[in-house]
Amino acid sequence: MSNRVLLINTPYPYEECPVPPLGLAYLAGILRREGVEVRILDLLMARYSPRLLRRELDEFRPHVVGATCSTVNFKAASRILRLCKEHDPGLVTLIGGPHASFVAADLIREAPWIDAVVIGEGDHTIVELVEALSQHGDLAGVAGIASRKNGAAVVNAPRPLIKDLDSLPLPARDLLPISRYRALKVPCTVITSRGCPFGCIFCSAPRMFGRGVRYRNPKLVIDEIEMINRELGFQEINIVDDTFTVREPHVQAICQGIRDRGLNITWSVYSRVDTINPRVLNTMREAGCDWVCFGLESGSQKILDTIKKRITTAKSREAIKMATESGLHVLASFILGLPGEDPDTAGQTVGLARELFDTYKVAYGFHLLAPMPGTEVRERADEYGIRILTQNWSRYNANRPVAETTTFSAGQMMDIVHAYEHEVSEAWDEMQKQARCGDPALKERVAKADTQGFVWKLLSSGAVEQMGNSGRSREELALALARKLDVSPTLARQEVRRLVSDGNLVHAQLPGRKHPVWKWA
Repeated sequence: MSNRVLLINTPYPYEECPVPPLGLAYLAGILRREGVEVRILDLLMARYSPRLLRRELDEFRPHVVGATCSTVNFKAASRILRLCKEHDPGLVTLIGGPHASFVAADLIREAPWIDAVVIGEGDHTIVELVEALSQHGDLAGVAGIASRKNGAAVVNAPRPLIKDLDSLPLPARDLLPISRYRALKVPCTVITSRGCPFGCIFCSAPRMFGRGVRYRNPKLVIDEIEMINRELGFQEINIVDDTFTVREPHVQAICQGIRDRGLNITWSVYSRVDTINPRVLNTMREAGCDWVCFGLESGSQKILDTIKKRITTAKSREAIKMATESGLHVLASFILGLPGEDPDTAGQTVGLARELFDTYKVAYGFHLLAPMPGTEVRERADEYGIRILTQNWSRYNANRPVAETTTFSAGQMMDIVHAYEHEVSEAWDEMQKQARCGDPALKERVAKADTQGFVWKLLSSGAVEQMGNSGRSREELALALARKLDVSPTLARQEVRRLVSDGNLVHAQLPGRKHPVWKWA
């Protein structure tokens, strides 16, 4: 195959927690193994502009451009692909991800600038698609896509799930702007499995990656984590399996491998309250796991039963107690506005959240139901008494209402959210006060927040690219950045010193330049 492929990481808001795009890195890895020249343009870690995109297209001259997206940044991905098509009508444009997978035919009909949609698991699909394009251009035999023929949408046969995940090459993280993610102090993402055996009505993951769970060889997982830690310099790992703790022997093998290698990392996972016990939690903690996130969803048993969560509130309390006694930090996630929600059930949810915080100091957060494409709750919204308020996908971030129940309005949801946000703000003010008084744990937490805020401003403004070319010293650069980003000179000096010391920001002499320039490593 000779095609050049440009993969684009679509930008999304900082509040959605930026992490290296694992799915794109997997696609890049398998394309490269098959001899395809591939690049990743990570627009999350840069100040996006049409000019930047056009420059990349002119420099790389790709034959195929693919973008990944979720529901919240689908519109941005579509706009980016439209610009690509307008810039070079000969490009083949692809889109994939959970949102696109479940509206594939509609996308083909409504967005003529998108040539094909990759549906579901895309690793093998994109290889076959690129091969077909390079040989004859006929996509009829490529399973797992939707495309256009004679102006009509054509959805091909579905692609079987990949049985052997160990057959996939490692994600091509070297094609990502790793220094920027390191600078932001975010974890590097890893999977140890794909698939979810559960059937919650608000989630599309089982339809995307299967109701069974396919596991990777624990040794290969540990090899990857060791490389991420020792070669890429990440100290934090986020295992993004839908439910890491489904199979205890798998968990034990991962933990044993981390201990045997002597890896100096901390890591976090997503779990369910009915898949853990003190033995596995203690093992995880001993291997460096520091955070576990449980989707508790509701404090109302009636709602838990309606959404097919298959847990009880008693089990939630028991699991939180076990996890905190094991020394793990816990994040409890709740969803407001689920089917059957009313003031009483919402009050039970708020009550459970506060009870867990008061008893165990558990962090908690509220999301608002966002009925995404591919979920049972969207497809059967009328039956579940859900009134969808908007089709504006950019609002589907689960932070503001896009749906309501017949017995619990968007306004009532927002009353709870506003009260929660006020409490969070007051708690943060208190943390900062205690940090100033010398609490070491809180000082570290506040310092990390200051770092992340500074670096995100740096990235989203494109300040290094704009101001790093003028022969400034490190001190001069820090002061210039302080003015541009509207931060204190002390913070700017501290962060620039850290970025340089950690090797994320370098002073390099480039060919044809009179002075050394500051650039991301």
